[in-house]
Amino acid sequence: AFVVFGALYTGGAQHFIFNYLNNSFDEPLARLGMAQFFFIPLCYYPTFLFMTPALRAGWEHGFGSEEAKTRQNQLFSEVASKIPPTLLRNWCFWLPVQFVQFNYIPAELNVTFTAAFGVIWNAILSWSTAAGTAEKEA
Repeated sequence: AFVVFGALYTGGAQHFIFNYLNNSFDEPLARLGMAQFFFIPLCYYPTFLFMTPALRAGWEHGFGSEEAKTRQNQLFSEVASKIPPTLLRNWCFWLPVQFVQFNYIPAELNVTFTAAFGVIWNAILSWSTAAGTAEKEA
């Protein structure tokens, strides 16, 4: 689910989002603000919230099955509860990264730059998810 979402968002949506930001806003701080306080909370996380549980449940139990629908609802609740703390982590990580991006990285390298840091971000998300799972099991 993460791979499909990442490919669609990073490979597809970010290209158009960054082109829009770079063409619409002259100030790097305006681009940063729009990216982090508009696109991330209003586009990225809602898409992630709906897409990830649906894909994961479908792969685990077969798309369209009753088990998949039940699992999708469980995953949706689980993912939704993690959005607020994840958004705070997002801002701690991505605000400095995108400050550098919008101030110093050429526009044509924006997607590549964020994809490279996306690997680190995914490691942070995996670590925080694993830490939460370990706490529940203890």
